[in-house]
Amino acid sequence: MDEAQREAGYVRIVVPLDRDPGDDGPDDEWVWAEPLGAGRYRIESTPFFAYGLSHGDVVCASDTTDLPRMSDVERKGGHRTLRVAVDPQWTIEHPDIRELLAGFADAGCSWESMPPQIIALDIPPDLDVERVVEVLQGPFDEGILIWEWADPRPC
Repeated sequence: MDEAQREAGYVRIVVPLDRDPGDDGPDDEWVWAEPLGAGRYRIESTPFFAYGLSHGDVVCASDTTDLPRMSDVERKGGHRTLRVAVDPQWTIEHPDIRELLAGFADAGCSWESMPPQIIALDIPPDLDVERVVEVLQGPFDEGILIWEWADPRPC
């Protein structure tokens, strides 16, 4: 996927993550973005760890390091981001999880995965969000996965 993104003219930008002192986890996330000029970029992938950021958002980023570093969201693009974690006894490759993801893709969502258990789900502006949540609720109730809003507000 990286090569296809580069061929499309996208670049990686660094997204600083909000962390409390002493929290485990990375300090930054890298996402693909389309350069728009004047230090502005359109996010072209779905973030795994950043809150308040979605595919299609236009962000400001400084070019003071090897990779541009995001400083602010200039304009929301209308998408929403949901983060899903599959129970450790399952994996993203499990047929039931693949079927769930295929259903989301058929409905118009896109998703990216971080095997074996993390999924970033992009919900486009015209999709019924309540339907997406309803579909996730069944596997959640069965203990197959947990989910959270990473960016619930499209505007």
